Amino acid sequence: MTTTTEVSAMSKAEIIAELENMVAARLFSGQPWPADPETISADHRKLIQMGLLEQVRAEPQTCRTTPLGKELDVDLFQAFLGFWYEWEVPLILEEYGLLNEPESNAILECTSDANAERLKRAYFDYRNRRTASNPLALCPAEIAGVTAIPTLTTNHTTN
Repeated sequence: MTTTTEVSAMSKAEIIAELENMVAARLFSGQPWPADPETISADHRKLIQMGLLEQVRAEPQTCRTTPLGKELDVDLFQAFLGFWYEWEVPLILEEYGLLNEPESNAILECTSDANAERLKRAYFDYRNRRTASNPLALCPAEIAGVTAIPTLTTNHTTN
């Protein structure tokens, strides 16, 4: 079980940069979304190491969000990374104010491909809100020169 003494000593800025890189890789580099179980497991371990999640039980593996994870919106990042069931993602985006209820309901009725494209837009909306106070902060996709929302490969297996 991971305890706070085993967590890496990354700064908040380093953690945010790593989360941004993970999301950019998942949403903008042709990786399937939602993520496959092996990827979820590896990324989950990484979130524990960064101090965003803590394991509270080994079998069955049960984790909860740490105070730092809450502060840095780890639940939302997990949605962007494809950890949650597809039907949960619109509800999470709505919770964070990235969708309104009619949009959320419409997405629940759409195909996976349409949901994936809306997820990318939500990520950019989130980034725009977060960086409004710091206009020089760019997300990895912007640094890479992404000016349009590229097509996301969907993984139609269940988590």
